[in-house]
Amino acid sequence: MTERKSAADRDLRLYRLDHFTMPIRDFNVAIKFYTEVLGGVVTLGPVWERARPRGQAGAHAAVQLFDQDGHMVLYLQPWGQPAPDQLHPHRSFRIKSAALMDALLGRLDAANVPHVVVTPAPGDAGDRVRASAYFRDPDGNQLEVACDHYPYRSDLHVGPFDPMALSYPWQDWRAMVPDGSTRPEGV
Repeated sequence: MTERKSAADRDLRLYRLDHFTMPIRDFNVAIKFYTEVLGGVVTLGPVWERARPRGQAGAHAAVQLFDQDGHMVLYLQPWGQPAPDQLHPHRSFRIKSAALMDALLGRLDAANVPHVVVTPAPGDAGDRVRASAYFRDPDGNQLEVACDHYPYRSDLHVGPFDPMALSYPWQDWRAMVPDGSTRPEGV
């Protein structure tokens, strides 16, 4: 019998994240959310050249959300958005400090984006705990921002939470973007 080798032994380790995709219904809405609320920068698009007629599948834009190489690709997909009670899949990002987490929570509040800050176990006021802010983008995609050293306080949710509390009307965000088509004429 041949001994099995690990991926590391076979030099099959992955180097880094290149990109991940996010299904969206409207580029204007998604770009507004990912740039104004999460601080991303549009690095490409929207690109329509590979879009298929009747649904525009293949149209995409790229957004850089963090300092590393990886980026997010927004793909126009007007069907199959996540259910309101669905926790997975979700995309999780790490934030460097409690102050930056609080700034993000302030931007979510200002944009009327429901969120919950969760920690796995209770602590004493001021203890540094791992905490995650969970929220959804306007298309219902579940997002998480984690902070390893967040000060424990009584308003943190301890343990599992109800994802239904994170739902909000997509139409509210559509009303905030400038009037304009999300796709070019004839596509």
